[in-house]
Amino acid sequence: MSITNGDPQLHSDEIPGTDNFPKLNDRIFCGTQSPVLHHVCLFVPDIDASVRFYTSGLGLSVRETFDDIIGLRTKGNFPFKVRSVFIQAGEGRYIELHPAGDGAMQAPGFPLNHLAIAVVSVDEAYQQALNAGGKTFGFSMQEADWDGTPMDVIMAGERSEPMRMAFLQGPSGELVELYQAPIKALEQQIAKGE
Repeated sequence: MSITNGDPQLHSDEIPGTDNFPKLNDRIFCGTQSPVLHHVCLFVPDIDASVRFYTSGLGLSVRETFDDIIGLRTKGNFPFKVRSVFIQAGEGRYIELHPAGDGAMQAPGFPLNHLAIAVVSVDEAYQQALNAGGKTFGFSMQEADWDGTPMDVIMAGERSEPMRMAFLQGPSGELVELYQAPIKALEQQIAKGE
């Protein structure tokens, strides 16, 4: 990976699963023309039981499972090391399930962790939200720190997906994820076969 103008330049063989990005219209993380609720995230103690509950009990379906989230930074990748399952809960709306179990994966608002808003530009929305009273929100995972500012990530799995995201707190302390997809530079490189 190299960085050009603050934008990661990746080669598909550097990130597991990036050789199989789904087509843009078949992704969970799609672009948007205006802000819209994308998902709510729950941290659950038994992810398999939760998947059964939402599928067998409520009639929803699993849309995608990701093995990890890989944060791309100039000073090295941010090691989320977390599985996520997206349950389809309407057209383009999801319940995201993460396994709980350690302190880093439980706060704030356990089991409801965050709500995610799809935006046109994470960088602009992040600054606008801070200007409107939002608060920065950083966290540590796997002995690495992230201040929650906009970062490119890969949702890694059988059908990996690129996106850009940021986290901040709303005025009542609620955790909000802002996301934008796809990552332009990465899309261009994958399209070129680099």
